[in-house]
Amino acid sequence: LEKAFEIYPDTKVVVIAHLYGTPGKIEELNAVIRKHEAILIEDAAESMGATYKGVQTGTFGKYNTISFNGNKIITGSAGGCFLTDDKEAANKVRKWSTQARENAPWYQHEELGYNYRMSNITAGVGRGQLIHLDEHIAKKKAIYETYKEALKDYKHVHMNPYETCSEPNFWLSCMTLDESCGVKPLDIIEALEAENIESRPIWKPLHKQPVFEGCEFYSHYENDEKSVSEDIFDRGLCLPSDIKNTKEDMERIIKIIKSVLDR
Repeated sequence: LEKAFEIYPDTKVVVIAHLYGTPGKIEELNAVIRKHEAILIEDAAESMGATYKGVQTGTFGKYNTISFNGNKIITGSAGGCFLTDDKEAANKVRKWSTQARENAPWYQHEELGYNYRMSNITAGVGRGQLIHLDEHIAKKKAIYETYKEALKDYKHVHMNPYETCSEPNFWLSCMTLDESCGVKPLDIIEALEAENIESRPIWKPLHKQPVFEGCEFYSHYENDEKSVSEDIFDRGLCLPSDIKNTKEDMERIIKIIKSVLDR
């Protein structure tokens, strides 16, 4: 981030994404952001209910977002939520989300708007799920702890870490494999898929996506070493983490994973 500001000192916005419901290093990053008089936006799409030093994610930035997509910790089937303490910004977003209609008796449009409104039905689904947020987080954490306990004797296997000052919502349990173990994430993914169980690689880094080809990227390293995000992508996978997983489901999944690790 510091390197990026050196080259682009006029940058005004920095987005922090709390991947898999795990809070990022907010204070460290925000210190850099404030020093350069930029604005923090939290992409808390996956981290609803997670906390950093006892404070909910989605409240640290000037503007923040969470997701209600169908696969999130709670859902309205689609869409999301904009969070801010700035009343003027909130009103502006409301206006944009309703096609930027002006306060006139006819359809008056003085700027470009969008149709991002949430239906009453979607809102009702979301409100119905909201009361179960803590319950969902507890179930997600239990899944994470089950994997961690079951795989603790495999020294080349690591569950997704988090800062001790934070409490994730454990939306997705993920693991990385040391290259020395000889097992690739795809080996486990294919073994699970053969039993009709879905798992996925770790998210592909944005700078490796074709749509962002040619965009600047700043590695932790000065030379041509593989970046941290690329390394995790190559060695990591997202494990089945549905809160509907039963004890028997978890035992079956873990048995398959161990069968691959024990080859």
